[in-house]
Amino acid sequence: MNTARLKSDLRNLSYAYPVAIDDDYKSIIVKDFNLPPGYNYDSIPVLLKLPRDYPESPPGVGNAKVYVPSSLRFKGKKPCDFHEYSGPTKNWAWWCYEEIAWNPFKDDLVTFFELMRAHMTNPKTKGFF
Repeated sequence: MNTARLKSDLRNLSYAYPVAIDDDYKSIIVKDFNLPPGYNYDSIPVLLKLPRDYPESPPGVGNAKVYVPSSLRFKGKKPCDFHEYSGPTKNWAWWCYEEIAWNPFKDDLVTFFELMRAHMTNPKTKGFF
């Protein structure tokens, strides 16, 4: 992992959101992540597991998972990419990404959270819950 790059990217992200990182640089929590309209919250915390080779690999893909509150709903329904009871605790749910458009030379954590917010806009949903 490029720790210097990660620290720089975290500093840039912290201009938009309160950010906390664990001591071994394996995960971050972004507090008060602003959601698009239609969700049952205006903002949420997001737990992001970082890839071991950040920034070469994109965050949020593979083992570098994104977790959101398990109670999150869009227009009263669960988003299709949302998997309850698959987070580190029952309070977190995994928001699945199979791949994202990522350029390690120009993209950073700010880019990732912008992509995430765009992906969360009008998501496909499943059933009423």
